[in-house]
Amino acid sequence: MASQPSPPSAPSSEDAKLSAKEIKYRSEMIMAHDRSKLQDSLITQISTLESQLESLNSQVSSTTEKLENPPKATIKQHIKLLHDFNEIRDVGLHLIGMIADERGVGLKEVLGEFGVTEKD
Repeated sequence: MASQPSPPSAPSSEDAKLSAKEIKYRSEMIMAHDRSKLQDSLITQISTLESQLESLNSQVSSTTEKLENPPKATIKQHIKLLHDFNEIRDVGLHLIGMIADERGVGLKEVLGEFGVTEKD
């Protein structure tokens, strides 16, 4: 009588542990490889951004040198001119208000006579 083949034996717990260890090892190797690729990509991006920053700083320096006046001086001058303008405008509005009071009419009417609109 021919003997029947024996059913496959279940893997021993030691074999299962080796398989789990091997799976863990391979998983760690894949993650390490992915981290390495990510790190290389980030290093490349940082290098590119540093080059762009250097180029932009150079452009700013070059443009600043071409200005007739330093930016801070220009801003200071603009602020002074705005202050002067506001003072003159306030005096003008006060005078127009006095004219309106003297005539007994509204400020808007006198402003219209002088060609000043609401947008001015």
